Amino acid sequence: MEYDNVEKANGDNVTAKANVAYTDSTPKLDRFGFPLVPQPSDHPDDPLNLPKWRKVYIVLLVSVIAFVAQMGSALINPAFVQMSKDLHITVEQASYCTTVFILFSGVFSMFLVPFANVYGRRILYVVFIIIAAAGQFGSAGAPTYGGVIAGRVFNGLGAAVPLGLGPATICDLFTQGERGLYMGIYTLSVTNGPHVAPIAGGYIAQRLGWRWCFWIPGIIQTGLWVLLIFTLPETLFSRKDHSKLEKQSYTQKLLFHGKVLDRKVHPRDFVGSLRMAQYAAVLLPSIWYMTSNTYGSALFAVTGSHLAATVYHFNTEQTGLFMGVPLTIGCIIGEATAGWVSDAIINAYARRHGGYRKPEARLYLLPLTTLLAVGTATFGYCIQSRKPWIDAAVCMAVSGMATQVGTTMVYTYTTDSYKPQSGEIGAVINLIKSCRRRPTISARAYADESIVFAFTIGFYALPFGESVGFDASFSTLAAINLVLLLPLVYLIFKGEKIRERQGTPTDHADI
Repeated sequence: MEYDNVEKANGDNVTAKANVAYTDSTPKLDRFGFPLVPQPSDHPDDPLNLPKWRKVYIVLLVSVIAFVAQMGSALINPAFVQMSKDLHITVEQASYCTTVFILFSGVFSMFLVPFANVYGRRILYVVFIIIAAAGQFGSAGAPTYGGVIAGRVFNGLGAAVPLGLGPATICDLFTQGERGLYMGIYTLSVTNGPHVAPIAGGYIAQRLGWRWCFWIPGIIQTGLWVLLIFTLPETLFSRKDHSKLEKQSYTQKLLFHGKVLDRKVHPRDFVGSLRMAQYAAVLLPSIWYMTSNTYGSALFAVTGSHLAATVYHFNTEQTGLFMGVPLTIGCIIGEATAGWVSDAIINAYARRHGGYRKPEARLYLLPLTTLLAVGTATFGYCIQSRKPWIDAAVCMAVSGMATQVGTTMVYTYTTDSYKPQSGEIGAVINLIKSCRRRPTISARAYADESIVFAFTIGFYALPFGESVGFDASFSTLAAINLVLLLPLVYLIFKGEKIRERQGTPTDHADI
């Protein structure tokens, strides 16, 4: 069989021939008759050889863990005023319990990746998810403000694992032509966690008290931790050297056996995530994603509480529904046109190019992402013109739909381009996503909150709209997102040559 067309700068492997060399028998083919990328080995512990049902279960488990981590971070937001009165602090100080989570969950994931690439994914999930749960319980039971913040620090550290290593786990399980669907399930969970939080948070705080906004996610995370212990296998596997692996019983596989890969953790590994930012196929999509996640999701979290109270005169519970339901529905609709569609596109490309799945084919979803600008701009128009709330909600849903399409597109394209570095890429995207906001639901707290886009732009989200009109301000922000989409259009045509010129990192060629 010819591999000339497959032997491109795919990033998912050094070359198709190299992948074939890692196997113990003849090349394994997909349903279209082309070599699988990466090539599964004949070893029974190879995650690519797991039964389909078990792979799907792992994706769902990791996605639920990431969803609960995101939801748990924002569930307290509607209760900032209630919490501030109880602890005798300002509303702004109360909001720091969310800011602290965002900071530590975003930054800490970069320091976990080197260990995940040597000691495996499973041990980190098992250790840090229970740390996340303990952090929630610590905040829930803390009698002082300092205790609440300390608990949130540990909760953020624990949440860094599912938010940073989720993409790497999915890449461990699926070959290139099928991972878009499952990456979409994961990204939908990550994106919708903060959207569902305001829907439930207001009711929980009002009926049970603000401390239950910590107790409930902590209890759920503890239950998920039990599932992790007994059902999550190790997904890190060497594509080059698996001769030392021995067939173990299911119980033995649940135990920790030290290193999974025979290598050392070097100091330079801790800046590996930052090194990936030098590659255009990672940096340019991440920059655009930073604006899309900000203007298609977080912008509504910052301005929505104020606008819902002043324009529509909603109470706290109504505000939570107004901010959460449209974005949640929009993201679900968006994912229905994203992950599996990108798989179909890249597989169709492969059938026309001798089996070569060009990562840039994932970017053919770009036209759908332009709806983000449409939804954001028209939302501002609805607010400025005092249109009915349902009009604004529909616009919000349109923006959320495009945000979800863009999220799945960015995750799949970047990890397709450099699959062995998927852990570092996930950490980079998580860091950029996390450095974006301090959300709130309470209308009384809006003046103290800001969205931190590149640490500057969000500080004038509300003042900008109030000074020039929300139709003009939201349209301007939408235009910024559209302009930053142009480099991705360029990548569609020149991305392959750019990747060939920049080369492929070789530090994880054995994954």
